[in-house]
Amino acid sequence: MKIGIDLRTACANKAGKGWYTYFLVKELLRQDRKNEYILYTDRLSADISDFYNSHIKVIRKHSFLWHFAVIKDFKKEGGDLFFSPTSFIIPAFLPKNIRSVITVHDLVAFLHPSMHQTKATLLEKLFLGRALRKAERVLVPSHNTKVDLVKFFKYPEEKITVTPLAADEVFSRKPTEGELANVHQKYNLPDEFVLAVLGLEPRKNVVTAISAIELSVKKHAELKLVIVGGKGWKSKKAEQLLKKSGHHIIHIESCSPAELPIFYRLATALVYPSLYEGFGLPPLEAMASGCPVICSNAASLPEVCGDAAISVDPNDIENLSFKINQLIEDKTLQADLIKRGLEQAKKFSWTKTAELTLRAFI
Repeated sequence: MKIGIDLRTACANKAGKGWYTYFLVKELLRQDRKNEYILYTDRLSADISDFYNSHIKVIRKHSFLWHFAVIKDFKKEGGDLFFSPTSFIIPAFLPKNIRSVITVHDLVAFLHPSMHQTKATLLEKLFLGRALRKAERVLVPSHNTKVDLVKFFKYPEEKITVTPLAADEVFSRKPTEGELANVHQKYNLPDEFVLAVLGLEPRKNVVTAISAIELSVKKHAELKLVIVGGKGWKSKKAEQLLKKSGHHIIHIESCSPAELPIFYRLATALVYPSLYEGFGLPPLEAMASGCPVICSNAASLPEVCGDAAISVDPNDIENLSFKINQLIEDKTLQADLIKRGLEQAKKFSWTKTAELTLRAFI
């Protein structure tokens, strides 16, 4: 079977969907030596050389035209199945003789359009319905997204496969003292801090994390919140709040993939008050790194975290502050959450995700 994959998000500056595509495709190609893969992108990046057992095609077309150029090329190649891990445009326009499998990460564009970028919302509303009708199988990262899909689109449950994401193995590796010291010094990190790996867009709810820390420092004057995440879409409110905040808030717009596990190792806890997630990788990455987690009880996050995190209402600033204080004061609670988190993270792996995805292809 000849399988085409839209690889673009794995070749850009990777966020959640980009890392999903990157790790899943690497594992698919490691496991599957029977089928032929054509990986389509509009650019290459240094780490894509790790993809073996496949043919990479770089098609340099602008925006919307890229998708139709890929369809034309895949037809010429005699392709059998096209997998779209992030976009719905190609699956919406594929000819009937080419099977398609798509991933629907979440339904934020439909359920919470005010939390999503206008352009992305418009594209999803235009093409997701058509892509769903033509898809042979639909992959979702969580049961929560499956429920949303069945409820909102009346989509047949038997055509949906839940393929959870996973924390990469790098988060489980214990860093050296030198690696810890280098990151600590490079970013001038405090000795004790609460970490938030969140973009500044509204859905990530970083405003609540900042407000909760503002309360917590009244009791713990030396406490710091370190935010790792870019400005993103519609971030003006969060940026204004950051400017007003005192020295107890540190904002780091980006770090290298190799440095992120170090942040988790150095942090006292991860705070993740997101309002809606199709999956939510940072809490799982933190758990794999041995970092206690305080996490929102919204959408898929209880499913991802299980009983290994402190669960909070993402809109309750006072309770979040109370839980932060409780965690930093209670070493026994920290140790318990670390132990539970390490066990929870082991339940997820890219090996399992790829196995389920291959089964969906077949």
